[in-house]
Amino acid sequence: MIKRGRKIVGLAIMSACFIMTMTGCMQSSDKGAENTTKQEVATVDPNLTKATKMEYIIPEENGEIFTEERQTSTKEEIDKKLSTTLYTPEAPLVYYNPFGTNLRSANIYFTTEEASSVTYTISVEDETIPAFTRQLENGEESGVTTNHAYQLVGFIPDMDNTVTLTFYNKDGAEIEKTSFVIAIPKVETAAEQKLTVEEVKDVKDDELTDGLFSVFYGRRNGQLVNIDLYDNDGILRGELYVDGYRTDRILFIDGYLYYSVDEDKIVKVNRLGQAEKIYQLGQYEMHHDMAYQEDRNSFVILANDTKQDTVEDMLIELNLETGEVSELIDLKDILPEAYEKAVLPKGDKKLDWAHVNAIQFIEDDSVALSFRELSSIVKIGNIFDKPELEYILSDKNVWEGTSYESYVYDKVGDFTAQAGQHSITYVPGEKEGEYTMYLFNNNMTYSGTRRDIDWSGYTLAQVPEDERASYYYEYKINENDKTFELVDSFEVPYSGYVSSVQQVGDNQVICSGAQKLFGEYDSEGNLLRQYKSAKEQYIYRTFKYTFDGIWFAGNNNN
Repeated sequence: MIKRGRKIVGLAIMSACFIMTMTGCMQSSDKGAENTTKQEVATVDPNLTKATKMEYIIPEENGEIFTEERQTSTKEEIDKKLSTTLYTPEAPLVYYNPFGTNLRSANIYFTTEEASSVTYTISVEDETIPAFTRQLENGEESGVTTNHAYQLVGFIPDMDNTVTLTFYNKDGAEIEKTSFVIAIPKVETAAEQKLTVEEVKDVKDDELTDGLFSVFYGRRNGQLVNIDLYDNDGILRGELYVDGYRTDRILFIDGYLYYSVDEDKIVKVNRLGQAEKIYQLGQYEMHHDMAYQEDRNSFVILANDTKQDTVEDMLIELNLETGEVSELIDLKDILPEAYEKAVLPKGDKKLDWAHVNAIQFIEDDSVALSFRELSSIVKIGNIFDKPELEYILSDKNVWEGTSYESYVYDKVGDFTAQAGQHSITYVPGEKEGEYTMYLFNNNMTYSGTRRDIDWSGYTLAQVPEDERASYYYEYKINENDKTFELVDSFEVPYSGYVSSVQQVGDNQVICSGAQKLFGEYDSEGNLLRQYKSAKEQYIYRTFKYTFDGIWFAGNNNN
């Protein structure tokens, strides 16, 4: 954690070159606020005391982070300051990580007379660390505001960080710049400040996609790891705090971040880092993944039922409005014969017969699930009413002799089906009943609970493990004629377990988690740049997000 216990007020501003007259009243800026382009000048509140220098606060250690009391009391503290003091770009209010949710971040609050947008640059006196620049999201549809409140990410701990703010009017013309320096405290976590970066060829800036690599680690020897956010140079620019169980995905909905911070806890975090809602899952524990159902405003979550003697075979629903949790599907009811064939491995306390590790909505009421233990992708329809099995994608040998044989789609062409797959992703097609799905094919032919499976059809795995590769796979699925076809694939470093793949623009972000590395590949499957972690923990998944509409201006989160 952070070495805290000090409060700094009145750190001098290094450069005060902002020349506008500051006469506005500072308030938090949220989506839905009045369009500030209609009112170019902020109203003066004569009761406010105008700040004469920057106020920089490093909060005291404040116990547990994800509690309603902690989050609301912090917001009240900030609101109280803003209600009594007029902060300006020359003399802003700066809080280091006030809500405790994002290490290496600081919130900044100030008012400008003219409605404006802002870009910021963070730089340090270290030639090996490039400057970090982004345009800030201010929460206004117009893109400009007089009331500025931001969470700045990208700071380098245990160093003096220079922050340069550049202001633009509603027409995009630069108005002015101002700079100041803040000392970021030392951060004591397992995070690496810089990853080992291998550039396979000379890569131009526009060959890599914009965004921050969000690295989700597995737990090893009980050590807790946060969500680490790396830029394209492999520099750590943020660290989202988690309580216990790792996070496997961040969902972006209406300007909020949603992610799990413990096995039974999911949070809704706004662009300033406040966890506005903290959802509890009761007797259920999240495992691996969740998907958003917009019409129901709910998450469908892969889960364990702690009252059962099986794990990773349950789907639950979390209503985001009410926080109500309900059981949707016990997969033992969908595939009872597969469950009955499974055997508890020696030493295990609970049966992991399915090990479902990914979920994707296909239609509003049907999902595709990745069953690692059965090397199968299973579609289940009508999940909110009367769930029913619709199809299975796998080698037919896995289901031979069972009542599910007729559900296995036929392969079009000569290829080896996926084995031990992770991170399936659905992509809509142009024709009804036709679409694509891409995934990380671990190419691992093993099931600890089903030693009876015939793996002879998996020819790619019939080599020694030290010579084996994993693969990016993309299937074309045709529900009309019940077929699936491998339309794209290429080799990636082998990882028997974990791992992920994500299409980002024309590129692919691929994580070979057991080897603790991830890379960005071009549309032809050529590796552009690879990043390797020295941590003891494996990497479970890596996704690249722009964080546009959250911290940065834009609306193109992946």
